[in-house]
Amino acid sequence: MLDHIIVLTEDLTRFRSQFEADTGVALTVGGAHPGIGTANLLASLGDGVYMEFMGPDPAFDTPHGVGARLAARGAPRIGGFAARTADIGATAAAVEAAGLAGAPTAGSRAAPDGSVIAWTALFTGGHDYGDQVPFFIDWGETAHPSTTSATGLELLSFEVVHPEPDRLSDLYGRIGVSVEVVGGAAPGFRLRMRTPRGEHALASELGQRIFAPEAVRQG
Repeated sequence: MLDHIIVLTEDLTRFRSQFEADTGVALTVGGAHPGIGTANLLASLGDGVYMEFMGPDPAFDTPHGVGARLAARGAPRIGGFAARTADIGATAAAVEAAGLAGAPTAGSRAAPDGSVIAWTALFTGGHDYGDQVPFFIDWGETAHPSTTSATGLELLSFEVVHPEPDRLSDLYGRIGVSVEVVGGAAPGFRLRMRTPRGEHALASELGQRIFAPEAVRQG
């Protein structure tokens, strides 16, 4: 199932101020991702789904790693999404059976209160869809971020756009992803959500891959 939608931004501080002005929702500070130069802000979308707003870690004067790539991206855009699994081993087997590459890796970050938030993720390779194929995440014993993040947003729709939607939908079916794929001239994403200040929409074309296994390791 859909776990979270990721919006990439070049400047988290500026984005946070603008988003809160536009929607009336004060975003929750998530924390930094060690080793890749990024940090995030969070907001629940209800029904066990949340939004992650990722950008260069503000703690560094000069962005580095993945953070440096995001700093050069310009306007905020949807960068990808994650699918939730409660059995990362079974998911890895399904990914392998679909002809894709990927192995579970442990991840963590420190929350502002000093607690550690941990998960196991599986990033896929061996396909030509970039970040339109989600990574999978198993939260284990960690409280799901949708239950601890800012409230006030409601997901209305989330669509993956691709020129060959049936082909991508078939792959989703083989790896257990239940997100709608629709036809469009260029690969991308469409999001609609309800906010305290009205409906908010965001559409983005797919950019350079951010969530490939090698990109995260090299960050």
